[in-house]
Amino acid sequence: MNKGFRLEDVVDIQKLQEIQDRFCEVTGLAAVTVDYTGSPITAYSNFSPFCAAMREREECFRCFHSDAHGGLEAARIHKPYIYYCHTGLVDFAAPILFEGQFIGALLAGQVQVKGEPPSWLKDQGMRSEEWKKEPELVQLYAENKAVSVRKIKAAAELMFVITNYIVEQSVLTLSQEKLNEKNIKLIEEMEARMELEKALKEAELKALENQVNPHFLFNVLSSINSLALIEDAPKTSEMVYALSEMLRYTLKRNMEQTVMLKDELDYTEKYLKIQNIRLSDGIKVKWEVDDALMDVRVPFMSIQPLVGNAVNHGIFPKEDGGVIRIRALDFNNRVEVSVTDDGIGMSRSRLKEIQQMKEKKGQTTDSIGIWNTYKRLQHLFGPEADLMVKSTQDKGTTIVMKIPKNKELDDVEDFDR
Repeated sequence: MNKGFRLEDVVDIQKLQEIQDRFCEVTGLAAVTVDYTGSPITAYSNFSPFCAAMREREECFRCFHSDAHGGLEAARIHKPYIYYCHTGLVDFAAPILFEGQFIGALLAGQVQVKGEPPSWLKDQGMRSEEWKKEPELVQLYAENKAVSVRKIKAAAELMFVITNYIVEQSVLTLSQEKLNEKNIKLIEEMEARMELEKALKEAELKALENQVNPHFLFNVLSSINSLALIEDAPKTSEMVYALSEMLRYTLKRNMEQTVMLKDELDYTEKYLKIQNIRLSDGIKVKWEVDDALMDVRVPFMSIQPLVGNAVNHGIFPKEDGGVIRIRALDFNNRVEVSVTDDGIGMSRSRLKEIQQMKEKKGQTTDSIGIWNTYKRLQHLFGPEADLMVKSTQDKGTTIVMKIPKNKELDDVEDFDR
């Protein structure tokens, strides 16, 4: 028996009850539907006063044994089984099957036979005569309806067809719903991938549009640096050197690569150095990095956009500068990189908009860095990776990037490999 498939999981029991009730009204038979264990899943319909009274007595176990025997026999032969119950009334069991497996049965009958009973209608060998000692039961038994075997057989065949058709259609509907869910999920995954590929193509196109011959660029920067030293402008020299190192880092990689955490942090440090010169040392940077994580793979250009967001939208609007804290720690075999600023923070509505960007198909221009970082995290590391934003207006913002530490990235071409 298919114990992993339950009748009540696929059939609307209320509808089944209505069909069972109408069937009993039309035929005058009693009925109940049971699962593969013999447990009723519908209420009793049109039970005769005699059978109702019998089931209230200690001898009721014989009624349940009779039902169980009928259900098992129907399951064995895979078609309706007509039989005498232990009191001599005629019942039938119409098996409910799915892919050849017995998952339940409709039990009906509680009638006497009209006319000569056929030779194939057998006694189950569990007849009981005790009930005949009670005149009340004898009177109720005599009141049971008499029906021809031909009509009983027709009723059994009818309910066999109806119940199995209901199950078949319910299973088909359930299968179609699951297929639709899979198709929707597949479409969403394809759309997400196409969206990511589009973003990457746009980034590559933007890089091509802005591309300058690297040798020419570095020669010019080197000349500017030398000129700054000659003119005794150490800040200018420092800024040009930091910029040239940043460009050297970006020109050797593409947006699909991963890099070691130490390289990404070094790039971010040079970015902050340039910003501090620009803002007259208005940014204080605090680092809290676990040295054991320095060789962990992170997406290329993933930390600097978060720091850039902190500088441009958190610290820069303040007149007196601020503090940025960069942390990289190991939590339960997952690297968490966080960027926290004590800037102007966000309003609740703006924070909600940023937090909901995961479900949106687009983003505003001032959240594109966060959006692209999240999408590349998902592309490279799957659903185990995440990006979370927390913010309080006038107090600051924290962005946390979560990356699985031991994720295999065999299909990603990395610069350092």
